[in-house]
Amino acid sequence: MKKTIALIALTSLLFVSCKKDVAADAVAKNPNEGGINLSTSENTEMIKQMNLFASKFDTESIKKLYVSGAVIHDNLKSMTIEENMKNLDYLQSQGVTITLPTDPLVWEVVNNKPDEKTGITNYVISYYEISFSKGDKKASVMINMNFAIKDGKIHEEWDTYDTAPLTELLK
Repeated sequence: MKKTIALIALTSLLFVSCKKDVAADAVAKNPNEGGINLSTSENTEMIKQMNLFASKFDTESIKKLYVSGAVIHDNLKSMTIEENMKNLDYLQSQGVTITLPTDPLVWEVVNNKPDEKTGITNYVISYYEISFSKGDKKASVMINMNFAIKDGKIHEEWDTYDTAPLTELLK
């Protein structure tokens, strides 16, 4: 019985000491860790839904996902959501169809503290290779979209993509 108690005590002591070492190692190995990444969240699903709305030219549903006064930086040109939706309306008026990829890269970054500029901790980062077509002409565009999200609404968006394929498609 004494051996069993001693064995349990020794095992417990080893377990506790290992647990402390693992925690200490984690801090030592990641001193600059500023947050976490989520592969799926309500915010990543919202961005996927927003892109689905865009592919259907549903600008009214898209607008509901943004706060009033949200800013969109479209290839470094800052605009309101209303101005940005005019671009989507134009594509639709030109007979363009939009096809989304089945496997876009979308994830959420949750920072430990709010960004100094935006005051926001949650950002969704996405890469979509979107196909555009008009008649028998087709174009493929890789779009990087980043979103600052707070309380389930988009506050700011940054989009970067090559405009040349779309320009060529619309000729």
